[in-house]
Amino acid sequence: MSKPKLLLLLATTAALAVIPDWPIFHLDNPSYWSMMGFLYLTIGLVVLPDSSWKKGSTNRNLIIAFLAIVQLVYIANWIRYGESETDLIIQVVGSILWLIFAFKARQSNSVLWLGCILHALWDAAHFGRVEFIPDWYATACLAADIGIGAFVLLSISDDKKDGLQENRTVLLS
Repeated sequence: MSKPKLLLLLATTAALAVIPDWPIFHLDNPSYWSMMGFLYLTIGLVVLPDSSWKKGSTNRNLIIAFLAIVQLVYIANWIRYGESETDLIIQVVGSILWLIFAFKARQSNSVLWLGCILHALWDAAHFGRVEFIPDWYATACLAADIGIGAFVLLSISDDKKDGLQENRTVLLS
């Protein structure tokens, strides 16, 4: 198993360890939906045979989809548990920001991994500050986002090294 995949599995284990109960018992709670989605994303990234990060690749499209929807759990939690209108506006702005990251990540490797890491900061900013996001979720999501971001960065770096090695082999033959 590659080092990036091992790192992702460790981050997934850390994220799942702070969840207070099995998601299957909380199908009405958006925070649990998000953790289930993260688990499915991890499984997909680890077991799917496509290890490429080129435009249109499965890996790239999975992370782009993650960036596009990662913020929606905050809006769903706000709808479910409510709080101030200002909080809703902040979450909508966050959703727009991460949609922009998703759009830009189609062309940029840096935005692909950086969008994940920056979402960890978003999670940290919510820890203990809003009623509609449980602290366990902010902690779990922090581990998940950093794990995914590091996985993407390391995988893209490995992909580039492999490509450079192939180019050197072709040039030397």
